[in-house]
Amino acid sequence: MKKILSMFIFLLMSASVNAAALYDSGQATKNSYKCVAEGCIGSTEWWVISEFTADQDWDITGFEFFATDFNDTNPNGAGLSNYLSTSWEIISGDDPYGAALYSGTTKASTSDAYSFTDRFNDSFDVVSFLISDLEILLESGTYFLAEHHDFSDESQFTALETNEKQTYYHTDRAGDRFTGDSTHVVQVIGTVPEPALIAIFGLGLIGLGFSRKKKNV
Repeated sequence: MKKILSMFIFLLMSASVNAAALYDSGQATKNSYKCVAEGCIGSTEWWVISEFTADQDWDITGFEFFATDFNDTNPNGAGLSNYLSTSWEIISGDDPYGAALYSGTTKASTSDAYSFTDRFNDSFDVVSFLISDLEILLESGTYFLAEHHDFSDESQFTALETNEKQTYYHTDRAGDRFTGDSTHVVQVIGTVPEPALIAIFGLGLIGLGFSRKKKNV
């Protein structure tokens, strides 16, 4: 019986650490042309804010943001060579410009993700900014996820978008707000339990308990 209980505890622990994309906006369909990097070349710096809903309590372990590098067409930019970190915030769904519930500045892992061609027949190489090893317990509800990339020199990374609704951009908490008609390409990554598997195993334990009880009678 002790061995079975040990197996159940192990199953419970292992089921709770299965990483999953708790929110996935989908792949890019267009370029926002909004620069979300420090020292944008000839344009305004923006934060990009994406709305997402947690249908249950989540254990957030990271985010994956996607952007395209316009330095390919402007040789004066620094590109990824001077990338420093990514600033991020989780904001209550009540106000996309409200105070952050959680925030941080994290060095993301960067890599080429994929390439795509938009509706204007422009081709873009998509860069992934992956933030991991976070521990954020988030209750079910609606939230906004904000992001901005920091560079030591001028850069030109612009946010990519899907065809869905609800995107908000801002440079500060006071003004220069812009509401787009699409959602920034992003994934919210976390861990989710496997309740069905645990329930089946639990029922098996209960049945075994009854069986052992009958033998002892």
